[in-house]
Amino acid sequence: MSPTRGSTRTGPGAETKREGEYRIRGYEAGDRDGLLALDRAVWNRPRGREWFDWKYAKSPYVDHVPIFVAERDGEIVGARPFLVLPLRAPSATGIAFQPADTMVHPDHRRQGLFTRMTAAALSHYADAADGPDLYFNFPNDMSRSGYEKLGWRNAGRRTTFYRVQNPSALVGTRLNEVGESFARLTTPVARRYYRTRDRAARTDRRFVVHRHRTLPVERLADLYERSVPDRLHAHRDERFYRWRLSSPLWRRITYVVEDEDGALVGLVARTRTTKDGVTITQFAELTPLVGGDEWLAGVSRLFEAALEEHADSDIVAAAGSGLPREFLAEHGFLADDERPLSLLTRSRATVVARPTTDDGPWEFGGVPLDERKSWYVSFLERDTT
Repeated sequence: MSPTRGSTRTGPGAETKREGEYRIRGYEAGDRDGLLALDRAVWNRPRGREWFDWKYAKSPYVDHVPIFVAERDGEIVGARPFLVLPLRAPSATGIAFQPADTMVHPDHRRQGLFTRMTAAALSHYADAADGPDLYFNFPNDMSRSGYEKLGWRNAGRRTTFYRVQNPSALVGTRLNEVGESFARLTTPVARRYYRTRDRAARTDRRFVVHRHRTLPVERLADLYERSVPDRLHAHRDERFYRWRLSSPLWRRITYVVEDEDGALVGLVARTRTTKDGVTITQFAELTPLVGGDEWLAGVSRLFEAALEEHADSDIVAAAGSGLPREFLAEHGFLADDERPLSLLTRSRATVVARPTTDDGPWEFGGVPLDERKSWYVSFLERDTT
């Protein structure tokens, strides 16, 4: 069944469960503005209808809006949304739900609403035909214990790499500790340092780089299929790329490197400015996701082109999956599991996962859910707005 417009789709059966003074129920048509108001109250960020419809109301993988809410006196005071992702393992494909944008209004905390909403969702989807094959997400250190009490297991921390091109932009933001650690580097000094690293990095000029302002979904999907990881990851096809990379919060440019035999590797770089005024560029997707020496040489050429074009970004971020640590260091990226970035312990991404039911199998497609080596994680597997 094709999704209908976000304004008319409802939630998971619009189930209702009363818990004291609070009503726990599925999303109903007309809830969107209340959820956006709650988002502003909890996160203090500008999110609009276009973002909500893209992320939740017009998901191409379910025919309902996968959100449970807590309501009191007609006001939405809590929300338990799920980001829906196609899932691929070596011997199976399916659907995964990722808890995302969990919200409880400050005036209604310590009432158990996080647990109630999550438990209601687990109960509903345990028997639902439109439910997931498994759950996985990336809670911070403060919320991870809550998920573990509800049956999630730790599947290991992930390393993210950052190239801090403008250290002064971080001072006074939530990344202040990093900014202070880089205080000895002025922005001009940092940029001279990165220019030196870039000149020393491996590049192969026989590669030709093509830039695309419009997302070349067919090309990206074709490249993905050439070398598919034998780990759990989001299944990439044209539909996935078209939806996942259409967030209204980001500006995107795609680079494709070619050799004499044609396209070799693609890179999608996306950029936005945070509420702290920091401009961040993510190298959001490399496809194929994995490869050998020739693939890595193509990636190096892509990094060279993309870094040159995003020299004005304050930070450039890259996921650790698929790329050697020494390769990223060669291109000026620092790991968040080493100082000074390790000072920001909350920045580390930890995978947690669980089956749909408490007695369900702890594997999918022959791959265990609770082992670090089971998961390939890029920015497209993570809830990065």
